[in-house]
Amino acid sequence: MLDHEKHLIPSTPEAEGIPSAAIRKFIGDCLAAGSDLHGVLLVRHGRAAFSAFFDPYRPEDKRHVYSVSKSWTATAVGLAAAEGKLSLTDKVTSFFPEDCPDKISGNLAGMEVRHLLSMSCGHETEPKAPDGGMTWVQAFLRHPVPFQPGTHFLYNSMGSYMLSAILQKATGEKVVDYLKPRLFEPLGITGVTWDCSPEGICCGGWGIHVSAEDVAKLGMVYLNGGVFEGRRILSAEWVREATSMQIDNSPNVQKDWEQGYCYQIWRCQHNCFRFDGAYGQYMAAMPEKDAVLVVFSSTACMQVVLDSLWENLLPAMGDAPLPEDAEGFPEYRCRLPELEGRDFAADYSCGENEEDFRALSVRTGQNGGELRIETAGGELTIPFARNRWQRAALRTENGHLEGLYGIAGGWDGGGLTVILRHRESPHTYQFRLRTSAPASLTVTFRESDGEVRIPLS
Repeated sequence: MLDHEKHLIPSTPEAEGIPSAAIRKFIGDCLAAGSDLHGVLLVRHGRAAFSAFFDPYRPEDKRHVYSVSKSWTATAVGLAAAEGKLSLTDKVTSFFPEDCPDKISGNLAGMEVRHLLSMSCGHETEPKAPDGGMTWVQAFLRHPVPFQPGTHFLYNSMGSYMLSAILQKATGEKVVDYLKPRLFEPLGITGVTWDCSPEGICCGGWGIHVSAEDVAKLGMVYLNGGVFEGRRILSAEWVREATSMQIDNSPNVQKDWEQGYCYQIWRCQHNCFRFDGAYGQYMAAMPEKDAVLVVFSSTACMQVVLDSLWENLLPAMGDAPLPEDAEGFPEYRCRLPELEGRDFAADYSCGENEEDFRALSVRTGQNGGELRIETAGGELTIPFARNRWQRAALRTENGHLEGLYGIAGGWDGGGLTVILRHRESPHTYQFRLRTSAPASLTVTFRESDGEVRIPLS
């Protein structure tokens, strides 16, 4: 249900038959298992039963949700099929005759749109986006296809990109533009952006930037058989197919990754299904409970959140309202580093480094401070607070760390640490300044990218 501003109408857990204690336990177990939660939104019976965004993250943040993008791409394909723009049995090669290799193998010739949707296009290894010389479509079509399409599961983000490319060929519009009147506007979704390939095609398998509420709304469309607020968005047949197992994806060490794969949607335990993005971005739909859970997080083990959902939340959802819980919820915020304040000022020149940092200026006090970094493309100013997350919009000419952040920092025995939480992604960045000779600045641009050490003088 939406209010006059097209937001989900807020309710309480107990009003929707959910004990607040179960939600507190769900969150507590996720945190105890090492999941860095950023946002939790639980919708039941069409109302927002619970919402918590851990400071510095905000409900309105448009976030890169990684492979949750795939489910939006599949939705666009379903809409285009309903309009007769394409068919799931169309051959992939038929859309790109000019990009096909000179010799088309039998398996490549047999690859259909539905095989891209179900991650069963016949590859043994995933094609990679080329650095140059070929377009992304050409690189995909030239990749070996050793298996008969439809017989072998391989998680394949470039296959999702091909769905986006096919839709753009079939409709003449980018996926993000095609969805605007057909999905975004009916659902009250605005401000969506989508990263594109060098050829100007939405990445499909990744790159969409949406809020938690946006993701919940799409989940509700699928939960409700294609209907939202009484308006049919997707056909019931599409929803049934798109959320049913199309190919076996077992075995997997994580239980919820072997329940079967659908059309860019995963099956889950307990007759549930989900949208799923790297580093812990989820939409879990629970048809038997008429509920949708969206979680934004950063986690190394994505099964952790789902395990807590199945153990704590799912069985606690009842059929009738409950008495309100007087305890309520704490003020959730991301863990702050325990650092000290110090009056300090210094200016450094940067030695040779791959990031092309030229100079560093540091000014700190008892309650925070500021880093100024001169780069090849301009100056980057990073303000930070101690003992709280300072929200800031970083803007640079060359794109270094551009975006919305929560930033905190201070001193310990080894030097100055500044933590940047990117509100538009799951990632955390860190600057670590050592002032003892030889002085250096160590930068971690995101968890999986390793460190860059910059000598200072």
